[in-house]
Parts: sequence; C-alpha cells; structure tokens
Amino acid sequence: MLPTMKIGDLHVSRLIVGSNPFTGKSHLTPDVDADMKAHFTEDAAFAMLHRCEEAGINAVQSRGSMPVMGLLHRYRQSGGTLMWLAQTGKSLTTFDDELHEMMKYHPAAVCIHGELSDELFLTGMLDRLGGLLDRIRRYNVPCGICSHFPEVLSYAEEHHLKPDYYMASVYNLFQPDRSHDVNPTGERFEDSDVPLMYKTIRSLSAPAIALKILGAGRKCETQEQVRAAFIEAFSEMKRGDGVLVGMFDKYQDQPFLDAQYAEEAIRLAEGAFHG
Repeated sequence: MLPTMKIGDLHVSRLIVGSNPFTGKSHLTPDVDADMKAHFTEDAAFAMLHRCEEAGINAVQSRGSMPVMGLLHRYRQSGGTLMWLAQTGKSLTTFDDELHEMMKYHPAAVCIHGELSDELFLTGMLDRLGGLLDRIRRYNVPCGICSHFPEVLSYAEEHHLKPDYYMASVYNLFQPDRSHDVNPTGERFEDSDVPLMYKTIRSLSAPAIALKILGAGRKCETQEQVRAAFIEAFSEMKRGDGVLVGMFDKYQDQPFLDAQYAEEAIRLAEGAFHG
C-alpha cells in the first residue's frame, strides 16, 4: 500500500488513477485519443484497475457520468476494491439532478467539477461555490473543489468554505487568452503556470490532489522525465497531498512505474521535511 492522505474519514493513496484514458481523452492528439479508445475495452480497463490495486493505489477518480460511471460500477461489482472519487457535472442547471443520479453509484467523495468552478470564476459567480458544497454535504460524503485557476482555491480559503479536499491542475488550460492556440487539442500547457499552482497548493488548509503533473503526456518522453515530475510534485506540496495521474498501460506497466515513482518521491520529500 502506498502512503495515504486523509480526505474526511477516508485514507486515500497519495497516487490516484484518473479515468480520462478510458474515454480517449488524452489532451495530446486525435491519434492518441483513438489509440486509447481502441485499447480500453471493458476487460482491459478492469485489468489495469486491478493492476493499480496490486501497485498499492486505492482510489480512482472520474466525472459522475456515463460511460465511465457505469464502467467503474461494474468493476466494483466484479470485485474491484478501488474507492471512487467523483466529480460533479459541469452545469449549474443540471447540478442537482446529476448529483442525485451519481449518488446511486456510491462515490466515496465528490468534488465540484473544475470546469464548473472555472466558469463561476470567469463569470463573477464564485459566491455560488459554498452552496454547491452544501448540496454535496447533504449526501454525507466528503466534498471538494477542483479548479485550473489558483484564484478559485484562494477564494475558497479566504471565504472559509472548508472543503474536505481540493483538486488543482498545475497547468491552467482555461485561460481565456489562450483559446486560439494552434495545438491540436486547442489547449495550451504553459510551464509558467506550474510554480504558481504549487505555491497555492502549499497555502491550502485542506489536502490537495495535483492534476496534470505530467503535462498530459508532455513530460513523458523518457522515464527519467516522468520520475522528475513526480519528485517535483511531492517536493512542492504539503505532507498529506497527493497526485492524480491518468494511466495508459498498452505499452508500459504504468500503474507499477507510477507507484514506484510516487513512493520514491514521497520518501525524498519526507526526508527533506525532516531535514
């Protein structure tokens, strides 16, 4: 078992597996999207999730929508043990209905979707965040806030919203001035975002889960690059924070490798803390 972080009463491994590869959302190119979709049959997805269990990971994260929600439900019915950390839908209009439907699948914790939080920020409606957290709390599960904007997380701290956890993308893919990027994904990964988000994570009073630490594959040209990104993440965050990483095991045993890198990075960071 990998070292854990505390989310409410949950003990969650500090490495969490993401679900985007299951639906072919690589944030890279259409070819990679198609490769992921072709690889991840239900059996292949189940096999990788069980490999995550063997590697010491105990949680998977996804949005609370089909088809991934149904896939994870069937995985757990078949004996899978990973906890499900869910994200809400992206719309205020359908928030309650989607949350109600999601709870039928028994998530261990629920986070406000990052794109919804970002939209509230960009439209001057962050005062809605507290109410959304309260709607999640009615279901007696730990609640969280996700965002690509450090300002959203700082707002939650300054206004004492007290989520049980945060999810924070170290790359900000939703800056309005980046909407005309020529990248095939229409997204822009700026390295200058990274230190700013890590600085914000260190200021948070609740545990944080860092997203996109590998730049959605942009820091994966070599295994040394991957290892370095894990070391950077855990050295820049607080004790008890974690990372969320999407895994694509067609070519490499990524659950095992990532667990190895996480364990090493945590050990190095803990040594630095003690030192």
